[in-house]
Amino acid sequence: MSLWAIDSPNVELRPNTSQSELQTLIRAVYKQVLGNAHLLESERLATAESQLRDRKISVREFVNIVAKSEIYQSLFFNSSSQYRFIELNFKHLLGRPPADQAEISEHVRIYNEQGYD
Repeated sequence: MSLWAIDSPNVELRPNTSQSELQTLIRAVYKQVLGNAHLLESERLATAESQLRDRKISVREFVNIVAKSEIYQSLFFNSSSQYRFIELNFKHLLGRPPADQAEISEHVRIYNEQGYD
């Protein structure tokens, strides 16, 4: 899986990815999803990072873990309105803004029916 952000080059996890490249990928996920590649050691998701390094999870699964983490929730979910949080999800997870109000409304409906996950 390739990770894409508007202001960053594509980053991919390949079978022969070096530890240095893997660390770059992990930083790119943190930067895109959390808006900051540099986290305090206590904020890093060490178990998920280790699973990614060992290829036990995919980049997609790592992004999912970061987006469902307490860190993400405290930064964006707990401090934003539903509408703003969904706009941020689009930016952080898809690398784009919502297409229109209907797209936001659809995701508000999904959230209300199915919850955060």
